[in-house]
Amino acid sequence: MAVESFLPPSDVKITIEKQVKQKPSVQDLTTIESPGRPVSAELQPEKKKKTRVKIPKAEVGEVKRDCILIVTEKPQAALKISSALGNARKYSENNVPFYELTRNGEKIIVASAVGHLFNLIAAEGERGWPIFKMVWSPAYKKQAYMKNYAFLLSKLSKRAKQVIVATDYDVEGEVIGWNVARFICKAPNAKRMKYSTLTKPELENSYEHILPHIDWGQAYAGETRHKIDWLYGINLSRALMSALKTTGSFKILSIGRVQGPALKIIVDREREIANFKSTPYWQVLAYAQDIEFKHPKNILDKKELEKFNNIKGAITETTIRKEIVEPPHPFDLTSLQREAYTWHKISPSSVLKIAQGLYLDGLISYPRTSSQKIPKEIDPKKILKALEKHFPDAKNVTRQIPVEGSKSDPAHPSIYPTG
Repeated sequence: MAVESFLPPSDVKITIEKQVKQKPSVQDLTTIESPGRPVSAELQPEKKKKTRVKIPKAEVGEVKRDCILIVTEKPQAALKISSALGNARKYSENNVPFYELTRNGEKIIVASAVGHLFNLIAAEGERGWPIFKMVWSPAYKKQAYMKNYAFLLSKLSKRAKQVIVATDYDVEGEVIGWNVARFICKAPNAKRMKYSTLTKPELENSYEHILPHIDWGQAYAGETRHKIDWLYGINLSRALMSALKTTGSFKILSIGRVQGPALKIIVDREREIANFKSTPYWQVLAYAQDIEFKHPKNILDKKELEKFNNIKGAITETTIRKEIVEPPHPFDLTSLQREAYTWHKISPSSVLKIAQGLYLDGLISYPRTSSQKIPKEIDPKKILKALEKHFPDAKNVTRQIPVEGSKSDPAHPSIYPTG
């Protein structure tokens, strides 16, 4: 018998041969999306590999020094000087203006500082008090607006074959210019323009008769004053605060070479006022024909008033005296401030601010002067002639030589209108 006869019946499994699809290639699986229909990668044109070309760096040489750099104290002075010396073209970098012009075949750049670009600070490692070591430090570390001025001067100085300091001709202006020359322009010395007015004729004359070097007398005097002010200020202020700490309290206090004595004068005056004891007094007045007459002395003893009772008449004596009043001296800064306050109640600080603005506009001479002199080089007759247009009384002047005071200033004449 067959084997199948002994096996129990069961489900029959039928095997069917099925064709297996081949695995897709990488090209079939990879498509590049582009606008329109997807396109197979193998249909895409082969891209050429970009080869990087190494460009050799050009050797950087020194910037050509082909110009004269004039440094002023304020932007307005830079505009005045550049306009006076030629047909200047204005440029600006980081909102800081500077000017380029050509004069006598020379390229000139006029740029400005903005006051003191450097301040004194304690040397590294100096703590407490007393402190005697100090160094100059860029002021823009605490006053950011100065930074662009300092950076522009540094950039322009690399093009300069010559540096000319044209700041205000006084001790502060000399220090400003000297610090720019030595710390920014890296120049141990510089030529110097000296002028008292920002008028075209004087600025041209100042440039044509330029001084060969910085005024070292003013520069050293200015730096010395800064150092003394700093030594007084930092040490006395810290000493005061240290003394206050011993009481268990603390407060920021400051004192200086000028501030301390000025405060002492004010305190003494206030104490004098507080301690003043008023004393009663009487004044004797008489009236005749609607005219008031006053007894020349105040009466301190009330009993003395009795002798003025029942006065019906009096004999008066009139003294006629002829007095010659000399014309006032030309203004220095102090007398100008005093006169302005006496007649117009303008404070001294406001007077200086107004005078400084008039100077920068070229209307008056430099105001920070102690001189009462008018040099003949100023040609006062010419100035008066120019003023007649707006001030007709100027034509009534008959003096050939102006009245002068005794005070003089080696740097500047008295304050006068430019005409």
